Formats: sequence, structure tokens, C-alpha cells
Amino acid sequence: MKVIRSVIIGFLVVLSTSCGDKYLSIIPSDVLTDANFFKTEADAQSALIGVYGQLQPEATFGNLIDAANLDWTMSGDLYEQDQNTPRVELEMLSLPANNIYITQMYSALFQGVGRANFVIDRVNKMDNLTPQIKASILAQAKFLRGIFYYRLVNYFGGVSLITSELNASSKLDIPRSPAADIWKQIETDLSEAAGDLPATWSGSDLGRATKGAAFSFLVKAQLWQEKYQQAVTTSEAIINLGIYGLLPNFRSVFLKSNENNKEILFSTQYSSVNDASEGGGLDVRSAPRGAPAAYIGRGANSNFVPQTSWINAIERNASGKIKDQRYYGVIIGPGESHPEMPGFVMPLTFPNPYTKTGYIVTKYWQEAALVSSGINAPIIRYAEVLLNYAEALNEVGRSADAMTQVNLIRVRAKLDPKPLNLTKDSVLDAVFYERRMEFIWESPGAFSDLNRRGRFLDFIRANRVDYDKLQVATKPWVQQKVILLPIPQSARDVNKSLTQNPGYPAFQ
Repeated sequence: MKVIRSVIIGFLVVLSTSCGDKYLSIIPSDVLTDANFFKTEADAQSALIGVYGQLQPEATFGNLIDAANLDWTMSGDLYEQDQNTPRVELEMLSLPANNIYITQMYSALFQGVGRANFVIDRVNKMDNLTPQIKASILAQAKFLRGIFYYRLVNYFGGVSLITSELNASSKLDIPRSPAADIWKQIETDLSEAAGDLPATWSGSDLGRATKGAAFSFLVKAQLWQEKYQQAVTTSEAIINLGIYGLLPNFRSVFLKSNENNKEILFSTQYSSVNDASEGGGLDVRSAPRGAPAAYIGRGANSNFVPQTSWINAIERNASGKIKDQRYYGVIIGPGESHPEMPGFVMPLTFPNPYTKTGYIVTKYWQEAALVSSGINAPIIRYAEVLLNYAEALNEVGRSADAMTQVNLIRVRAKLDPKPLNLTKDSVLDAVFYERRMEFIWESPGAFSDLNRRGRFLDFIRANRVDYDKLQVATKPWVQQKVILLPIPQSARDVNKSLTQNPGYPAFQ
């Protein structure tokens, strides 16, 4: 699964997406058509690879638009150095309906839904697959559809619920379904997938969806819906599989040489090849712009750098030295050397193109790659499983047990464990502090989790030095109980049945 996309998926021409330019239309290519495809298991597997391929774009699960542009920039812990207009709109919480990154994400996620629906419908009709093979392919496609919809409902609330293949004769003005209906479908997809997915894969299949990955997204869906006892039970099902654990060395979790390790439940798979569609770009996004070519390879943009507010939140000893080993695992600052390329030392007086704040995230910048990066983008790690479990435990009156899970994360970071007898509110604070320090530039830990618990506005008020400039009082869309991104204007232009989210100007 290292090479997710393949030329064989040419049959899957899924044009834009839900309520986007062509709205989930699926058109066979001239070469591979209904008449000569979906005849063999190889056909079905190739189609499934096409669904996995939709994880790779920066707009879906590449840890760029979701993690960097949205979650960590909106919370203020990453600074967007380019300051281009669409990114500044997100940074300043302006969130217009024509923001290019919001539009790209909405469209690409629905493209993933469309591909998954296509495979589910077509494979269901195949009568020459063994029951085991058919169940496996359908389980993987349902898992993928579930996580594409998870992202959609997380960011946009209720959206068009589409669970079957669309074609030229389909009604395309599909109104938004309530968020509750989307969550129900996500739970159905993930639960059914978990029943047929294996606990592990091996060989070239490493990276495919597993039972633990399905359970982990199911927990996230349960937390969103405040189904805390169910989240406890599902978390324990993951733990009881006995195959996941925290790695002793934090940096080793992310290393290209150690990918798909026991801390990774699911990640977007990339390959170091000349074909840019197979590789990731997070290394270029994070490496310091203007640094010597020997350390940055094909390029460096330093698009996102850690804000000093995040640096200042790191735990230190009495002399002021940083204690938290997570910092040394994924950050370098003035006078510090790169862990894999020790010849690179961050200047004490740093050139502004390198980083405005003096710090660089090295989580994905591990080598001077001359071709597209093969470093995987983590989606679910065991550390998040433990923190999700802790949050759920705290909500069902088991706060001491919750802190036991939190302390597993802290001890790995070489921090002192916290007392087990904290109040319920203090336990929740502890969970969210560890999220913040653990997942810098990963999809959990910032806006989405804060928003889920109604903590976002309080967080940015306390931590963003530019809070007054945000003029939150003039932006009703960020004063909602659950903050939603705007439905893109381009989606409404195609699908007139769509309505806008609360707080935003109505569609024209």
C-alpha cells in the first residue's frame, strides 16, 4: 500500500464533488468502461486503491489544509509565514464562503465519498468474488467513506448524504441532511467495517484500514456526539487488541525508516518517487526557506512555523530548560541542530525567510529529498486513542482512571505524572494540554477538538497574542455553540438546495 495511487484507476474519473463543479458525477474513461471492468478481483482491488488514493491530496488527509491551514493556524499555535490572502482569511477567522482552501477540502472529501460509493455499489453486484474477499473490499471502502464523512460533518455540520453511486440520470440537487443523520451513517459504516477488517496487515498491504483504525474513528464520532460510555467501551476494544503502544522515542514515531509502527493506527501513505502524485509535500512545507540545498533538497517553503505562544507553553525545569522531550523530537530553535542532519544548525539570529519565530517543525522534514517525500502523514496515533479514552473516562466519573491514561503520555515525554485525584475540570484541562503539546501539525489537538468541547474561543482569548485583532465580536460565525466552516459558494452555485451555515451571510 506504499504506492496508493495507480494508473489502473483511470476508470475512476470522479469530477469534482458534492455540490462542487460537477457534483460527484462518475464517468468511465474511454479505455475502461462498465462493459469491461469489475469483472475480476484485480479489478475490484484496483478500484479500491482509487479510493485510498483520495487520502493523499493536501485537501483531504495530507495534514496540510486540515491540520496546518485550518486547525493549527486557526488556534494560533502555527504561524502561516507566506501570509497569502486565503491563509490569512483562515488565520484571522474571516472564513469567507469563497476561501480556496475550504472549497478544495469540501470538494475533495466529497470526491472521496463518490469513489467509495462507486466501489461499494459495483463490488456488491459482483458474483465471482469469494465471500471473504468481497467482505474485505466492502469493509475498506465503508471505512474510507466513513472517515471522509467524518471530516465533512466535523467541519461543515450536516451535508448532502449520498450513499450510492450517482450518474448522469441522478438528481443532483441534494439538500443537506441533519448532522445527526451524517453521524448515524458514519457509525454504521465504521461499525460494519470493523466487523470485517483484520487487526493487522502485512507485506505490501501495510497501510490499509484495520479494525483498530475503524474503532478509533468510531470513538472520535462518539466523542462528538457525547456518547461517552460508548467511547469508553470502544476505546477499550482498541486497547484490548494488544497490538498498539507508545514508542519510547517520540521522534521515532514519525521517521520514514519506521513508518507503520505500533503507534500508528492509520496514516496517509506516500512514496519517494518522481511521480509527484505518489509523494507528499510536507517536507517542503516545513523546511526553512533559504537554507542550504544540502539540507532541503528540492526546496523549502517554511509555510508554517511554531508560534512563540506554543513554545512558551512547553514545560520547563526550575532553570528554564525545556523538560518535554516532545519538543526535542519535532522542533528545532535557535542554536539547535537537526536530529538527522546535524550539520544544519538553526542560526541564533535567524533569517526571516527561515522562520519569523525562530523555530521550525521537523516532524516531516527528515532529509534533503530530491523527489517527492515518502514520509507518511499520521492520521490516528495510539497517543490520541489514550487521550480520547481519558476524555471519555473523565465524563463517566472515572477521573482517576483518566489521569492514568494522561500520565502514560506524560511519562513518555519525560514529564512528571500528575496526581490522580484532580477534579473533573482539571482532568479535562490536562487532556487538552497534552493534545496541544503532542499533536503539533497533526490533525488532532487544535481547532477541531477545542471546537467539539466548546473551548475554542476561551483558548484563543487566553493564548493568541493577536486576539484583539481578530475582532471576534464582529464575526457571528465564530460565536456559535459549534463553529462550522461555510458551505462553499461554488457548491451552492451548482446545488441550489444548499443552505449556508449559521452566522455567515446568506447565499446570493
